[in-house]
Amino acid sequence: MKSIPRKLAFLCALFLVPFVGIQRASADTPDTPDSAQITQLLNDAKSHAVEAEEDAATLESYTRSRVSWKLHTYELDSMKKHVNEMGKIASDLQNLEATGSDWQKQAIHQVMPLLRDMAGNLNKTIEHLNENQSQIHMTSYREYTRTNYELAKRTADLIRDFVDYDQALAKATALEDKLELSQK
Repeated sequence: MKSIPRKLAFLCALFLVPFVGIQRASADTPDTPDSAQITQLLNDAKSHAVEAEEDAATLESYTRSRVSWKLHTYELDSMKKHVNEMGKIASDLQNLEATGSDWQKQAIHQVMPLLRDMAGNLNKTIEHLNENQSQIHMTSYREYTRTNYELAKRTADLIRDFVDYDQALAKATALEDKLELSQK
């Protein structure tokens, strides 16, 4: 007698699981699909963010060595080029924000303040070096370069995480389609 209720419960569970899955999938489905343009811009931003992070790390390491201020200028210029490119990408992202999915909009909102902070601190570092070329080992300059590195790293990490999320989401969707799990 005990086995019949268990079998009945098992059959009910098998019958209900697909319907629960459909409801859950529809609740998780974003209203707006991912924008391919935003995805591409985030990938482009990631490339520049990684380069800026490397420049900032190199620059910060120069404060612990006896390299010329000219080498500092070279790294700052390189970093500035990448930050400027990210600024152009940020403008494009803001223009396309309305076409993005919820996670893409969130990515744009989280990346923007970091880009502004990074650009602002980089400008202060450049100004400081221009005014104090002989004082590249002073505490104030070291703090600017350390902050540049921290901001560049946080920015690169955040953008990298959103790009990784996008790739994982695309892979999960492809697997759902392959396994015919999605209900279309």
